[in-house]
Amino acid sequence: MTGHDVILDRVRKLLALATSPNAHEAAAAAALAQTLIARHRLQQWLDADAVAADEAEAIDDARDEPLDVARKPRSWKVALATTLADANGCVAYTLDRGKERAIVLVGRTADRALVLELWSWLVSRIEWLSATHGEGRDRKWHDAFRVGVVAAIGERLAKVDAQVRGELVEGALVRLDPVLLARREALDRFVEQRLRLGRGRAITVDARAYTEGQRAGATLDLGGGHKRIAAKGRR
Repeated sequence: MTGHDVILDRVRKLLALATSPNAHEAAAAAALAQTLIARHRLQQWLDADAVAADEAEAIDDARDEPLDVARKPRSWKVALATTLADANGCVAYTLDRGKERAIVLVGRTADRALVLELWSWLVSRIEWLSATHGEGRDRKWHDAFRVGVVAAIGERLAKVDAQVRGELVEGALVRLDPVLLARREALDRFVEQRLRLGRGRAITVDARAYTEGQRAGATLDLGGGHKRIAAKGRR
């Protein structure tokens, strides 16, 4: 079993245990999963051999395996896909497919697989949260509420990344930053040369529902514990 298989299996098991219909536990599980992913990536990239293998992994446009397909994608799903993609070294975009539009993920195979695990689990949790808070509300309210939840989750996931970077031992970032920059530049080149994406549209939603969604998402405990990540590999 490869290192990627191990972390993917741990993420699946973690999310499978979070079965309680409780908003706090749902977001805590999502953030803990993201923490496991971030720690795994940074530790892997501190290993010189792993970095070499990672650089050889191709970037793919997974348009044949979209996250979602609908006549008109829901705004909150587009926002969620973008949030998870940004947190995990990928790019999400929408693609017209006849009368339907797909939400597509671009990135390395390992990164896309982890985004898919988080996406599948969070979609069901956000739908549950919306149903719990908005019984009897119309579709526009639910869409706005869900966009608000996604915004709050995005802010918390960004804090996870900062937390994990803060756990690095002295000098590790000096080795890691060039790797992270090279990975991002390669992804940006792929998107620019292969896709030539246009600018996305701004999302307009009900302000009150959005705020309620933000509050519901912001109250979620996204803690994950702390440990030091040691620098490994050749210097």
